[in-house]
Amino acid sequence: MESSEVDINCPQCKKNFKVKNYRINTAKYCSRSCKALFTRVQVKTNCELCGKYFEHISSRSNKAKYCSRQCYHKAQHLKGTKQYTCKHCSKQFLNPPSHKRVYCSRACVSKSNLEEWNPAFSTVRKSMVKRGMIKACIKCGYDKEPKILGVHHIDENRKNNELSNLMVLCPNCHSLEHLKHIAH
Repeated sequence: MESSEVDINCPQCKKNFKVKNYRINTAKYCSRSCKALFTRVQVKTNCELCGKYFEHISSRSNKAKYCSRQCYHKAQHLKGTKQYTCKHCSKQFLNPPSHKRVYCSRACVSKSNLEEWNPAFSTVRKSMVKRGMIKACIKCGYDKEPKILGVHHIDENRKNNELSNLMVLCPNCHSLEHLKHIAH
C-alpha cells in the first residue's frame, strides 16, 4: 500500500509543499525556520533615550531598551564614568559605575592582601612565610634552617588564627610545648 502525497500551502512563505497522507493534520509549515518566523510575537517598546516606539520580538522584552545602535551608544556615553578612591593607596581613579572597583591596580590588590590577615588553618604558615615572619624560634632562638620551623597556636585552637595567638617554634620546642599539657 503506497501512501500518497498532498500539497499544503505554508502560511509564512506562501509556497506549496508536499507531505505524506498521514501528516495532513500535523504539517503546517514547509520548514522549521518558517514556523519560527510565523510564531514570533512582535512587541512595541518605548526607546529609553529618544522616546520613539520600536518593535522587537517578545523574547527580548527584558533586554530591548533602545531603538537603534546610535541610541545605545549615546546612552552608554551619557552614563559616563565615576570617580573612585583606591582602598590601599588612596589614589583617585575613574571607572564606569557598573564596575564598582575598590583598588586602582592589581599591585594595590596584592599589597592589600599582604596587609590583611585572614588565613585559614591550612594557610597560616604560608601567610607567615610570605610576610617574612618565620625566621627564628621564639623560645630557643634556632634560626639555621627556617624551613623546619613550625607555627604553634597558643590557646591550642586551630581555628583561632589571630597573630596574637600564633608563635613560631622549632620542632623540639613545639613538641615540648605540647607535652606540657599531657600528664606523664
